[in-house]
Amino acid sequence: MKKARLIHTTPDPALKPGPNPWPHTYELPADTPAPGLPGLPVTNHAGVFCADRLDIGTRFFLANLPGGLGSARVADLGCGNGVVGLAIALHEPDAELVFTDESYQAVASAQENFRTHVGTDRKAKFLVGDGLTALAPGSVDLVLNNPPFHSHQATTDRTARRMFTDARRALRTGGELWVIGNRHLGYHVTLRRIFGNSELVASDRKFVVLRAVRQD
Repeated sequence: MKKARLIHTTPDPALKPGPNPWPHTYELPADTPAPGLPGLPVTNHAGVFCADRLDIGTRFFLANLPGGLGSARVADLGCGNGVVGLAIALHEPDAELVFTDESYQAVASAQENFRTHVGTDRKAKFLVGDGLTALAPGSVDLVLNNPPFHSHQATTDRTARRMFTDARRALRTGGELWVIGNRHLGYHVTLRRIFGNSELVASDRKFVVLRAVRQD
């Protein structure tokens, strides 16, 4: 059970709050490891993960994304500001992107970044909700996922397990889930339980990129 607290406040009209710092925009580093992304400005609304910088996990994921996707339907699950899906869109002009997150601010950020750098004519969906539940079973070719592993102060794979299970439902037979995670989280074990398989794509001292295929 989660606790909640209601706080009543009265604004002081004498105080000057200053300009609203949100949305915040920063430029992706020049060494961002994905074609088309270095130097691009990305916009982040309040509450979005790593709203002021490119986090190191996403950087490693960007360096190890799949290619040659053609007209595949690709879901950026837990998209945040949409940088991962944006990298696919810029490098794979025929791919159809779906950005989904539980956060309205995240999806708004992803949509703004996509429309700014890809354009308004490119087909894409932007969904706020629980995982991929808005998508029909077997309707996606590829899911890209950087799942959160904290719930308040606890380290847990509960959210990741839900995301992986939902990804399997949404993927067509032969479709793939690509995951970035910290090495110590043991996502390969969870993926084998859900998909029956898990392949190591890339690793360094901190992160692994894993691939699982829906086989039935």
